[in-house]
Amino acid sequence: MHRLCLFTVLALWPTMAPADSGRGPTPVQTDTLDALRWQARPVVVLGPDAQVARQVADLQSHAQQLTDREVVILTDGPGADALRDGAGFQVLLIGKDGGIKMRSDTPVTAEHILSLIDSMPMRQGETR
Repeated sequence: MHRLCLFTVLALWPTMAPADSGRGPTPVQTDTLDALRWQARPVVVLGPDAQVARQVADLQSHAQQLTDREVVILTDGPGADALRDGAGFQVLLIGKDGGIKMRSDTPVTAEHILSLIDSMPMRQGETR
């Protein structure tokens, strides 16, 4: 069963962490992306559970680097329909401005996502 969830990837973005992060994923309403605008860089992973789990595990292995870049991970669910571009597996990187910066129908390495974020003008301004 799919549901749109916000993963706090090993406390990736502490201000968004649920009060009791030990309870697992937190269900997110359909306005989640609007709430995250200018606050975080969502990585949205859509598709079959097994593929989503592998992609999320790869991202979690780079938790500190993602934390530094204010990344949160959203997974598949009914609220994600507006983001879909066809059926099947997809990974999207959404910028703080709410625009889709990357869309892939194959798994994406965390290193690729980190590199893409680091090339963004807003991120370059944050590191100065």
